[in-house]
Amino acid sequence: MTRKIDFNFSHLFEGIVWNTVMIPSHHILLIECRNMAKKKVSFSALNALTGTFFWKDVVFDEPWWISLNAAAGGMALFTVYVGTDNPDKKGIFAYDVFEKKITWWNNDFSLIAVNDEFVKGVASKYGHREVMLALPSGLPVPDTTSFVLMPDPVVRPSQYAEGHEHFNTLKNFLATKFNLPVVAALEYIEHESAIFISLYVAEPELTNYLMILSSAGIVLREEKLDEHLKGIGLDTFFLYAGCVFFVKNKRELFSYKIV
Repeated sequence: MTRKIDFNFSHLFEGIVWNTVMIPSHHILLIECRNMAKKKVSFSALNALTGTFFWKDVVFDEPWWISLNAAAGGMALFTVYVGTDNPDKKGIFAYDVFEKKITWWNNDFSLIAVNDEFVKGVASKYGHREVMLALPSGLPVPDTTSFVLMPDPVVRPSQYAEGHEHFNTLKNFLATKFNLPVVAALEYIEHESAIFISLYVAEPELTNYLMILSSAGIVLREEKLDEHLKGIGLDTFFLYAGCVFFVKNKRELFSYKIV
C-alpha cells in the first residue's frame, strides 16, 4: 500500500515556535512562541486534528522568564524562573486549558514528570528531594503515592550524528538515490509504511530538509524546513494521530495527514 501525504493545516506565528506539548486525552497541541525583539513569550492551544484554535497568543504577567514545560488532564504546566540570575531557581504554575485560568502555583518546584493525577518534581526546601503534588490542586500528596508515567502517543524521530553507523547507511542511500550530500546529522522514523527523514545539506550554509518516502523509496513529500542555520535542531518533526507536524522558517507550523 502506497501512502499519500495530504495537507491538513498551517499557522503562522509572530514569534519563533520554541516548544510544543501535546495533551493526548483531548488532542490539544500547546505552542510556545518567543518574540526575541520584544522579549515576550506567548502561548496558544489548538486542536491537533483540525488546527482550530482553542485560544491564541496568551501572555502572562511574567513576559519572558517563563516556559511551557508539560501538560496532562486538561492542565498546562509552566516553569517560571524566579531568580533570573540563577536558572536553578524555578517555580511552577498550572493553567486550566479549558477555563483559561491559573489554578495553582508553587514558587519552589522543578518539574520532573506529570500524569493525569500527579506532578512529580524537586523542591529545595525539602533538601532537593523529590516531592509529589496533586495535579488538580497543587497540594502535596503522601510519599507513598504511586506515580505511573503515561505512554506518549507522540512519535518522535531518532537522531543520528555524523559518523554514527545509521547516519552512514542513510547518507549513502540518500547520495545514491537522490544525489544528496548529507552532512552533520539525520533524524529518522519508519512509521505506517512511510519513511520520514530530516536531513542537512551545505548550500553552502546549513539547510534543513524533511523528506517523506514510501517504503519503496518514492518521494511522497519534500519540504525545506529552514536555511542559513548555525547548527542542527532536535525533534524537527513529530507524528501524532496519523499526522506529521513540523515548523518551517521557525515561525510556521504545518500538519499533513498520512493517508
